[in-house]
Amino acid sequence: MMPERSSIKAWFRTHLFRTWTAVVTLIGLGAAYYYKPEWLTWWLRTTTAAIERTADALPYPWGDRIEVPLRVLGGSFWIQITLAIIIVRMFAWLIGCGCGHSWRRWRGRPRSW
Repeated sequence: MMPERSSIKAWFRTHLFRTWTAVVTLIGLGAAYYYKPEWLTWWLRTTTAAIERTADALPYPWGDRIEVPLRVLGGSFWIQITLAIIIVRMFAWLIGCGCGHSWRRWRGRPRSW
């Protein structure tokens, strides 16, 4: 049984959005590294402090067990990139919602969902 064309289109649009936001985030991090390294220093310190606060909030053996892999084994690096991608996706979603709302108002159509 072949999948519907609309589900393939939705899958393609979803992955195009995911790829686009990841690439934009990595380009932004690279540009920040070159032009504004103090922003990356702030981002590093903020996310590291958040990891430490989260680990401190957990009971004794579990806080240390979570903090060690995140800080020593490089998990904090991936958390930082993931959080940056999530922030870029939220901004892109807000811009898309705003553009869609103004487009519907301009065209005079009600929301379809």
